[in-house]
Amino acid sequence: MGGRKLPEEERRAEILRAAYAVAAREGLAGVTARAVAAEAGVSSGLVFFHFGEKDALLAALLDWLLASTLVAGELPTAALLASMPADATASERMLAVVRRDLLALRRARARVELFFAYWVLGTHDPVIRQTIRAALARYRASFLPLAEAVVAEAPWRWGPDGAAGLASVAASFVEGNALRAVHDPSGFDADRAMAALVTLLRTPGSTPVSTFPDAP
Repeated sequence: MGGRKLPEEERRAEILRAAYAVAAREGLAGVTARAVAAEAGVSSGLVFFHFGEKDALLAALLDWLLASTLVAGELPTAALLASMPADATASERMLAVVRRDLLALRRARARVELFFAYWVLGTHDPVIRQTIRAALARYRASFLPLAEAVVAEAPWRWGPDGAAGLASVAASFVEGNALRAVHDPSGFDADRAMAALVTLLRTPGSTPVSTFPDAP
């Protein structure tokens, strides 16, 4: 069970991938040193060496999950925006990013399901709760430059805190649809979900969101 020799960081990453496989199959309760070791083909002692107790392993798995959920493997924001027409409005650009994230929900469903399992765990675990809170704050902040550009295009439509509020709406829109994608996958439709947000953001004469480039 010792497994092949690997650098420590590579071995740690391999164990985290094994922990994810166990969690996706058996839930967070099934993430034990023995189960993860068996999945990774290493000794339980090696899992303890890298992560210590189960709480530390779960915390490390959450960090790994947050770094890879949603847009991992999707077209990066900068590349997505660069692929759009030069005359695309700020609203169209923001909508394209939101739509990319919605489309990613179906492809990343197993990861999103595990994230919600952590969400429930975080109601009783302050460390998990703070980690999730910080991740959601970063996600909201990622929309802020896009929101600022939208507000700058039509400042008369927005109040003094319009950009921050709009960034929060965009992030919350994706988060809410993530819940729908997990619990009602057959009823989840990214384009239909976008309709209300398109009405809110799209300026007259802009390109319909359905013509925006899809994430590959």
